[in-house]
Amino acid sequence: MQSRRLLAIIGVLLALLCVAGVAAGQMTDTPGSEDTVSIPADAHHQVTVFYSSHCSACSGVMPTVRDIAAAHPGVRFVFYDTAPGGDVYRVYSAFDKAYGSSNPSVPVVFAGDTVVLTGEAEIQENLEEVVVALEYGLIPSADYEERWRDGRDGPAALTLPLVLTAGLLDGINPCAFAVLVFLLIGVLGAGTRGRVFAAGIAYSLAVFSVYFLSGLGLFAAVRSLEVMALFSIAAGCIAIVAGVLQVASAFVHGLPVTLAIPERAKKRLAPLLREASVPAACLLGALAGIFELPCTGGVYLAVLALLSEHATVAEGTPYLLAYNVMFVLPLLAITAGIGLGIPPERVDTWRLGHRRALRFALGVFLIGLGVVTLAI
Repeated sequence: MQSRRLLAIIGVLLALLCVAGVAAGQMTDTPGSEDTVSIPADAHHQVTVFYSSHCSACSGVMPTVRDIAAAHPGVRFVFYDTAPGGDVYRVYSAFDKAYGSSNPSVPVVFAGDTVVLTGEAEIQENLEEVVVALEYGLIPSADYEERWRDGRDGPAALTLPLVLTAGLLDGINPCAFAVLVFLLIGVLGAGTRGRVFAAGIAYSLAVFSVYFLSGLGLFAAVRSLEVMALFSIAAGCIAIVAGVLQVASAFVHGLPVTLAIPERAKKRLAPLLREASVPAACLLGALAGIFELPCTGGVYLAVLALLSEHATVAEGTPYLLAYNVMFVLPLLAITAGIGLGIPPERVDTWRLGHRRALRFALGVFLIGLGVVTLAI
């Protein structure tokens, strides 16, 4: 009875997460039909600025932009505040499509045929030169604008191999599959190997659902509130701190602060481990997905920060799915191995024997990912 009650509560929470993610995604990325809006005919001969009154980076750069506009009255400046949403997103999407700029986050400046300046630093450094070039008729000119396209032609910080690697490394974190091993030990003691496959798959799907829906909800909220820069700074710092803790835990035993499932949470999971049924496996996976976030969340937050900086919710969702597929892939591999006859005790022995190496590798990757997140 208690398991059914908990399962119902988890189901309601997952449904709320899904609804929140979809609603926020619609607010952010589907304000209307884009094909009814096109950029103005004279847009290439003016400076078009998209900013948000809720964006800290915008607040830092907009005084400079307005000073430059005042110093060059012969150049037309057009400003769009994206904070209210609505039709301004359709205009933004039209500029994004015309300039092929891959949905940069605000602040962003469009000018000439191809000039796209994104972020506080790039605008501060280049806007004056772009305005002077417009003033003297040097742009629009595809050849002359080459100087401002170098950064856009470089490799993007966000790539599918990076997302896949991050998901896989996050998934082989020792605390990510320790609960599954103990669950399958209980299943083998209480049933057949067929139940091992059923329980392992149920557990993995529950973990996948919790991670995917929570990530989608957070991703959509960050995009909707337009706090991408602040979120990236926070996620980068968390990833670096988590990486340092992982590396330290690989060499020092008994650290006062560790990235592991809390002992109190383990006690709550124990009754479900003993029950060893498929419904219990679903509930266990959902709870484990929540409780292990302090242990595995550093990588996920950093990837979400990269997604929020480089993609809309619609564009980022396939990356999010790919990440979470890789995250549960080790869980499915363990399920298959034990279901085909590998003793679960051997899997647990391997986990304990390689725990330090796995923590060290994940820690180094986390620190690197954190640095990349802060650098973009």
